[in-house]
Amino acid sequence: MKKQVLAMGGGGFTMKPENLKLDHYLLSMSDKKNPKVCFIPTASGDDESYRRRFYSAYKKLNCETSHLSL
Repeated sequence: MKKQVLAMGGGGFTMKPENLKLDHYLLSMSDKKNPKVCFIPTASGDDESYRRRFYSAYKKLNCETSHLSL
């Protein structure tokens, strides 16, 4: 099994929640049907509303979501 980490810093759902093209593209680079996505909102001070926006956007995508607050 090949392991990979795909990372993105900003853009995507954070800029335009109605336009998830960048998010779709990143997920398409994975070999998984249901990739795991971990959101790390440290740059926003672990803002709760930012985390909710992540879950709201990514529930529409075919992936398993989680977040890591630091």
